[in-house]
Amino acid sequence: MACQENYTARWYTADNNELQQNSIKAIVQGKHNFIWMTTENGIVRYDGNNFLVFNSSNTSLEHTRFTDIFGSIEKDSLTSYNESKKELVFIRNAKVQILKKNAPKSSLVRNGRHFFFHDGLPSNYSINQHEPYYIRLSNGNIFFIDNQTIELCDSKMKSISKTPFKNDNIFNFFALNNSLFYLEDNGNYHCFSEKGESSGKLNAIPTRNRRLFWNITTGQVFLSVKNKIYQLKNQNDQLTAQLIVEYKDFETSNIIAAYFDQKNNKLYLGSGTNGLCIISFPLFKTVKKSNERAEVYYAAQAFSDSTVITSEGLIINNKRVIDSIPFPKSVLLDERINIALDDEKNIWISRAMKVLCYLKKSGYKKYITYPFNQNPKTIFKDNSNTIWVSLGIDEFHKPKLYAIKKGVVTLKAVFKNNINYIVQQNSILYLAGDNGLFLYDLKTKKLHFAKNTEKINIRSVFIDSKQKIWLTTYEKGFFLYENQTLHSFPTDEEHYLNSAHCIIEDKNEFFWISTNKGLFQVSRKALLQHYKNKNTVIYYHQYNKADGFLINEFNGGCQPCGNFLKNNDIVFPSMNGIVFFNPYKISPLLPGKDLFIDRVVLDQKIIIPKDTIVLKNNFQRVSFLVSYPYYGNPKNVAIEAKMDKIGSDRWERLKADKSISFTTLPPGTYTLTFRSLSGFNANYAYKKVILVVPAKFHQTIWFTILCCFLFVGFVISIWYIRLYYQKMKSLQLQITIAKKTKKLAATVQKLEITENNLKQEIKQHEMLVKSMSHDIKSPLKFLSSSVKHLFENSTIQQDPKLKQQLGMLQTSTLQLYEYVENLIKYSSIFIEGKKLEGESYSLNKLIEESIHIFEKIAEAENNAIINSVPKDLLVKTNKKALSIIIHNLIDNAIKNTKNGRIELLCTTQSNILTLKIIDNGKGMSKELIDYYHNFYKNPISKNYHLGLHMIIELLILIEGNINIKSGIDKGTTIEIMVEYN
Repeated sequence: MACQENYTARWYTADNNELQQNSIKAIVQGKHNFIWMTTENGIVRYDGNNFLVFNSSNTSLEHTRFTDIFGSIEKDSLTSYNESKKELVFIRNAKVQILKKNAPKSSLVRNGRHFFFHDGLPSNYSINQHEPYYIRLSNGNIFFIDNQTIELCDSKMKSISKTPFKNDNIFNFFALNNSLFYLEDNGNYHCFSEKGESSGKLNAIPTRNRRLFWNITTGQVFLSVKNKIYQLKNQNDQLTAQLIVEYKDFETSNIIAAYFDQKNNKLYLGSGTNGLCIISFPLFKTVKKSNERAEVYYAAQAFSDSTVITSEGLIINNKRVIDSIPFPKSVLLDERINIALDDEKNIWISRAMKVLCYLKKSGYKKYITYPFNQNPKTIFKDNSNTIWVSLGIDEFHKPKLYAIKKGVVTLKAVFKNNINYIVQQNSILYLAGDNGLFLYDLKTKKLHFAKNTEKINIRSVFIDSKQKIWLTTYEKGFFLYENQTLHSFPTDEEHYLNSAHCIIEDKNEFFWISTNKGLFQVSRKALLQHYKNKNTVIYYHQYNKADGFLINEFNGGCQPCGNFLKNNDIVFPSMNGIVFFNPYKISPLLPGKDLFIDRVVLDQKIIIPKDTIVLKNNFQRVSFLVSYPYYGNPKNVAIEAKMDKIGSDRWERLKADKSISFTTLPPGTYTLTFRSLSGFNANYAYKKVILVVPAKFHQTIWFTILCCFLFVGFVISIWYIRLYYQKMKSLQLQITIAKKTKKLAATVQKLEITENNLKQEIKQHEMLVKSMSHDIKSPLKFLSSSVKHLFENSTIQQDPKLKQQLGMLQTSTLQLYEYVENLIKYSSIFIEGKKLEGESYSLNKLIEESIHIFEKIAEAENNAIINSVPKDLLVKTNKKALSIIIHNLIDNAIKNTKNGRIELLCTTQSNILTLKIIDNGKGMSKELIDYYHNFYKNPISKNYHLGLHMIIELLILIEGNINIKSGIDKGTTIEIMVEYN
């Protein structure tokens, strides 16, 4: 039985192009958490994922061989001289600065003797172990040491104490917490400080063939004995040793530098020939039976305070497999995904379509068999010690739910889809299935389906410390089920949480969620805060193989899918081993709060990063490379950037190289902001850079102001020119108006004369009409009456021939009278213009009067004239005009019809009278119809039917309209449309 080793070692070398050179002389972690190393080919900075070298290829260095790093970490002031001792690398704010400066003297003179500077252990210089030397402490005090005496002085070299002490090896001295220690080969030590001298012994540590490593700048001292690496510590001037690791390759790796990062739990070992080794100490432990092959685990049940038992009978703690129960070997996957423990500690498993209950009282040698005809999917014990069994779907059976109470098996429900997980909250069983969630009430025995869950395949159900219900699903992420509603959450950047297997909550209210791509830790408070406010962010911390797993793929779809043991261990099954960890001993490597602009590349040239960067006006491309010290899983770091004033407020995720680029920008001042989520409290670390793009002269505000002044001057000049032009134009206009006024006066005079002439003509026209009315109309009327009287004479009646001639004379006289009457009306109409009659009159009667005039002529042509106009229709249309129109319509119809029928009818709609006269005479050609239609629009007369010309002219006068429908030998229909009311 075995478990994994408690550390992982990773070598970085020049052979795999991760380092420039394989000799690591010194290792120091600066104030901003970057690891700085010296090599024989420059200074190297490590941010947890990438190495950045500073040498002659990218700096002004002339010599690149470096050894020590000195200075103050707290003051962010580290220095290192190269081998020429004329070039100083100054490290501050995660950047390096090259100074041409000679190194200070490496010795101090005390009482006429030279004391050499001690550079740590092992020394990078050939210092004779018997020569005098000095050690400067962090508080400023100085120890002067030779083979006989140890003297402590203050910073001004004033003696504080002087102690005789014989020694033969200066490489046994080191300083810890401002105290000086001398460690003998037998483990005895001596301590010197302002308090005086003391001594002691390192117990239980063999000191033969031991080596000391003293990192002066970090204040750390290490002791190695046969591949075991100890860290020495000063506790009230007592020297203690704490084992860090037993690294099997330590003795053979030529280690010359060491540094232990306690915060990130990593040991850095620098080799003189092999590069850099980083040893990590994962707090997750993966246990399995054998290291020779992969072992897949599914359901495991808490068996004691510190152990679990798997569905195959293995009893495992956080170190090894400690025992087993000989369960029947599983054949199907369904037989490995369920296990339960009842109140009597009996173990319930499934095999071969049976549920087996292994009895505690028999030492788990006997069991009770409960046969089914389907494979059990889930076994669950409720609070009343009832065992619930869900059976899986197969070709012949639907999924079912059974309860086993005191040996009695009872069918409780039948489903359409599998039930995969069962949990209890008070009197409710939550049944998680392939297609949603069911609720079974233990009191009422009723089954309800949870609304809105039908589209999710639920892997597990978790009830947290506050009785809230959480669902993990297959490919849909995880949900909070509250108030009969599902509430989803954003997942991680890679969407690994889409396939969440299981949730376990620790006492610090952190959720631990297993997936196919590692284990995630998230704050329950952050999830509930996002549930209330969707604008808040959630930090998911991902653990992977580097943290102690043998594989990133955990297993789910089983019950239990995870356990929280009473010894505070959380247990998850995986595809290779079963993972144990204590959540309270896990210190997640959270992203830091410092972001740095490492490099700025402007048009392929590197410029010095500053808080304010002035770019060239015509630059083509600028790139920013962000550095961020982080020693955990790179996927836990999410750096985003946003530039203002470019039309987008969206944060852009930086790629793996942590860089972002911008092309040409208009002149102006821009703020480039970087941010990174720095932990579970969802706070961001920010870094801002001001970018200034200078404007060309024509883009400056001064140029704009000048243009404004010029424009104003131009406008004023134009205004004065325009004003002068208007004055001149006004003068010319006055002259023109005077001339025009004179002409207009003459024209007005002529118009007045013309108006008087027109009035005289109209008066003469009126006199003519009156004359016609008196001088022509009266004789015609007398003539008509005389002929009528003569026609009615008895003598004439006896002479048929004479009677006929007198009848014709009577008709002609009457027609001539009506013609004169119409002519007078026609003339008076144009004098009166359009007007409606004051009183209504009968249209039928008006038509009858016209028919009476043409009655004899119609009889002569054998035509019938029919008046179909309603007798009760009263109109107010200009009676004279309408009388002439009807007269001419009947006249034209009689002239063009023989042996036919002429009918007059009308319709009314929306105050419009439509009068139709229909005949079946010889009709009209299309050319003639088009002419009359066009004549209405453009009254230019041709020698066609004077009667229709007169009708159209009258219609134009009274604002009427005409429509003619006819064809040769097909008769004619004429429609007259006028206002009638």
